[in-house]
Amino acid sequence: MLARHAVAAVAQVGSENKPTLWLPSYFCPEVADCCRHYCEIREYRDMPFWAEADWKSLEPKSQDIVLAVNYFGVRDGTPWKNWRERVRCILLEDHSQDPFSAWASTSTADFAFASARKTLPIPDGAILWSPQGLKLPSQPVEGDWSGSALKLAAMIFKMEYLRGAGTDELKRRFRDLQLRGEDLMRKSKISAISPSSFVYVADGVPRAWRNQRSTNARHLLNDLRKIGHVHCAISRWPDGAVPFALPILFRSRRERDECQSLLQQHKIYCPVHWVCQTTDIEALDLSARILSLPVDQRYTEGDVDCISGVLLHAWSPGRASAG
Repeated sequence: MLARHAVAAVAQVGSENKPTLWLPSYFCPEVADCCRHYCEIREYRDMPFWAEADWKSLEPKSQDIVLAVNYFGVRDGTPWKNWRERVRCILLEDHSQDPFSAWASTSTADFAFASARKTLPIPDGAILWSPQGLKLPSQPVEGDWSGSALKLAAMIFKMEYLRGAGTDELKRRFRDLQLRGEDLMRKSKISAISPSSFVYVADGVPRAWRNQRSTNARHLLNDLRKIGHVHCAISRWPDGAVPFALPILFRSRRERDECQSLLQQHKIYCPVHWVCQTTDIEALDLSARILSLPVDQRYTEGDVDCISGVLLHAWSPGRASAG
């Protein structure tokens, strides 16, 4: 199961017709595209660095599903809990970017889900639960794991590449496997987690991994505060939260893309969360200027210093013109 399948499964519970699903304007486009097959999509305004959503843009009916996102794992869920007390709907929370946050563990939503592959080294998998104790959709028992298998192969090749055995040919190979695997998974129906991923997570995951992410995030934030020309969009987070990544903002898409390319030349791979598809001009603008610096358990403090070192010594915003 993928996170998008968890959303689709909730949409199909007790509904013969397509339910209405409210998605935030700043959201993962792949998940949104998948949801269109199962739901009528409405959009409300919400952004990662806002204290709360624009409630005036969100007017669901009692049978509608509203998806709330804990962006970068650093949001306080209190505004959503307060809103939920005033409004009747089906509230579904996305905790993919920190499944173990204080908000996730104290959630009062009808349903909540998290993508396991966002924080764990597996190619697929998601968890769906009901904080309200509601009946969950039936657990899938079969699935098409061809896309997951390609993604797993890509992970193995990439590991060899990053260990120093890499060539341009090996990089092209694992990138091709990644893209082909993701395309197959994008087209897949609701499936069970692949056997290899299930075996990996069946006994849980080390607490040390999340602790390392927390240590790395604080260390990198301290480094970034010393670099005047780099703007980190997160400066603090609630107790019990751990950032998924540290997002930095640029003046323009060109500037962002140039910095991302420079980091890639130093084998620092920073994704964009997300390349949004929306009519919200403010969300589109943020999507064009944001870059996520990785802080997960694969990195040591020395690796974090390498990231900040490149930004300090090799990057200058004046190298790209605004536009």
